[in-house]
Amino acid sequence: MTDFIKELPFGTLHGKSTGKGVEAYLGVPYAQPPVNNLRWKPPVKLEKSDAQIDCTELGYSAMQKEDPVMAASKRQQSEDCLTLNIWRRSDAQGPLPVMVYLHGGAYLEGGSSDPLYDGTNFASEHDVVFVTVNYRVNLFGFMNFASVPGGEEYQESGYLGIMDQVAALEWVRDHIAAFGGDPQNVTLFGESAGSGSVSLLLTVPAAKGLFQKAICQSGPMQIYNAPEITAPYAVELMERLGCKNMEEMVALPAETIMEEFSGPFFNDHLHEVSLIFAPTCDGNYIPRKPLAALKEGSAADVKLMIGVNANEFNYWGLYFDDIEKEMPLFWHGQSKFHFNGLLDDAKYEAAYVAAHPNEPAAERYLDYTNQIGFYVGSELMAEFQSAFSDAYLYLFTYASKVPGMGSCHAIELPFVMHNTHLEDVVKGLCGEVPPEHLAVEMGQVWAAFAASGSPNVEGVAQWPAYEPIKRLTMVISENGWHAEEDPNGENREILRGAFEECLL
Repeated sequence: MTDFIKELPFGTLHGKSTGKGVEAYLGVPYAQPPVNNLRWKPPVKLEKSDAQIDCTELGYSAMQKEDPVMAASKRQQSEDCLTLNIWRRSDAQGPLPVMVYLHGGAYLEGGSSDPLYDGTNFASEHDVVFVTVNYRVNLFGFMNFASVPGGEEYQESGYLGIMDQVAALEWVRDHIAAFGGDPQNVTLFGESAGSGSVSLLLTVPAAKGLFQKAICQSGPMQIYNAPEITAPYAVELMERLGCKNMEEMVALPAETIMEEFSGPFFNDHLHEVSLIFAPTCDGNYIPRKPLAALKEGSAADVKLMIGVNANEFNYWGLYFDDIEKEMPLFWHGQSKFHFNGLLDDAKYEAAYVAAHPNEPAAERYLDYTNQIGFYVGSELMAEFQSAFSDAYLYLFTYASKVPGMGSCHAIELPFVMHNTHLEDVVKGLCGEVPPEHLAVEMGQVWAAFAASGSPNVEGVAQWPAYEPIKRLTMVISENGWHAEEDPNGENREILRGAFEECLL
């Protein structure tokens, strides 16, 4: 095994070869372990050290409930989870564009150790430095303890995971040049909650200048919480654990906390729990209304690529035996967090029904949730950002060969990462023999955007920037890429009012 070495102020990293001419540095610490008195506190920078750090294995997953669908949840877990991973082709000549990926998992679970996010293939095929990031999730990263007894010292607890991401980006700014990366050419991208994080970071003052381009895959800006929504859950959890104040909470073993969280608390909030932990926007670190901040130019100097998959909510068929029965319950729990408890869901569903009278009811409801949960918010983000910088909108339509999945949530990921070979991906997500050419094309387009800010690739995509007149949208399919004029206009106008009433 080849030993690759990088000397940095906080220690000497020992990496390894992952094949295909790629060197990797895995489980690299980017902040001090958030344990003991640092639990529920903002990340703390690493101290100078001459330590020898083994970076040949992926780091611990953040503390979380085991999930049969989430590979990272099955790995060893620890509060000591603030690590990142770096892949680069050994013969690539720098300075290289840097791509920093934030994993999904509803702010509840997930991690950079998921094989789906392995950067070997992407780094071997493109001139980039590829980085994936771990951050705190669920109650360790996003439980809003600010108003409980002793919460005065924990005002940031509702968005610590976002602060972790900023700390990782600061690490990239300070150290990525040692790996051949250009700290002035950073693309931040993510999927699902990772995409929601990227969306919010477009508005966070502390993140300003840490990335120049953003790619948001299936996670628009409405996935966040107001303080009044999240505060009661912190009170409930403390009562369940028998704690009177934060001092007692900090003294509890992590295993004791997770036992309650993963059992009774989780089961009692089954249809809500995946977004209880969306970041709290209190107006201090994250603007109180992020979508309004974006509309006002919070990310005026950032180029944006954003999009959704045609059948996002079909993904939850992996969890629900009867998705038609469960989806209304699930969406009712989710919509509170998408729209801060302000959404008149019945009004907008009725308007959607009136506009699609001939569509079967179950299919129409799924389409409605796809629109209001993913598509319209993404389109509005592209519209607002296009007033300040180049924005590009896509619709991914490749349909899984697995019955019932369609173009579901996360199905674009194995193509973007070019990890279509993974057994779990083939069996559970894409189906047998995913089209190899689509993975090649998506990698080329994503890498081109990271390099130059333009996703145009000769022979693959002629992709015009989005603007609020023609609203050209790139439709990505197995059979080719084509720009279509305002393909979602009717649905957007039906549902736009929900965003204007609740989020602007």
